[in-house]
This record gives sequence, structure tokens and C-alpha cells, in this order.
Amino acid sequence: MPEPLTGRCLCGAVTFEIDRLSEGPVACHCRECQRQSGSAFWTAVTAAREAVRIAGERLGWVRLTQNAWRGFCRDCGGYLFWQPVQGDTLDIAAGAIDGIDGMKIEAHIFTAEARLPLPEDGAPRFPHGRKGID
Repeated sequence: MPEPLTGRCLCGAVTFEIDRLSEGPVACHCRECQRQSGSAFWTAVTAAREAVRIAGERLGWVRLTQNAWRGFCRDCGGYLFWQPVQGDTLDIAAGAIDGIDGMKIEAHIFTAEARLPLPEDGAPRFPHGRKGID
């Protein structure tokens, strides 16, 4: 996959460029991501915060939990980013990225909260988070 990767919200008011990924797509099945995305799960890639450039004055941030900030477009409502309060990474919505075709899910997290059957894609499954995240 070519880097840098680019992407945007639905209306294009918020754009971004990712120099390098630290982790490929992970599907999160937690209730928070289900409610935020309006889907059964949210899929994102992870990058170091300094590897992502965000442009557009319509980006808004909301802190709905103690753990993270969520970034969205104030015009179209597109949910784009998840940033932990503690840490220097940024999760970017896979669906907002241009040219991500062909990437495969690397893991499913918070599967204990899944509401639909998980796909048989061979990716590892974690009932809670992984890497010490619960």
C-alpha cells in the first residue's frame, strides 16, 4: 500500500494524510464504537500522532469517556478519529481512507460485546482489548 495515505470525511471539509501506519486495520466490537459508528463494529488503522496531518477547520473533538477523544467533522458528522487521553497514537477510520482497498483485518477486539456473528476471516480475536488494553 502506498504511503502517505490520504483521506477525508464525507463532505471533504476535513482531510488528512498519514505518513506511516503503526498497525493495520483492527475491528472494534465494543458498545461505544457500535453506538458512535451506528454499525456492528468500527474498523480503524493506528498511526503515531506525529505521522498524521489533519487539515480543515471543521474538525471537532468530543470526550465521551474517560479513555479517549473522538474526532468528527462538524459539517457532515463523519466520525474520523479516536485518540486515547494517555498516549501518542491516533486511530483513523478505515472507511475514510483513500486507497485502503485490499487490506485485511489484523484483529478483532472487544468481541465479548459483539452483537452480530464475527466473520470467519482468520484474524485473532480478543474478548476485551489487546496489548494490555481492557
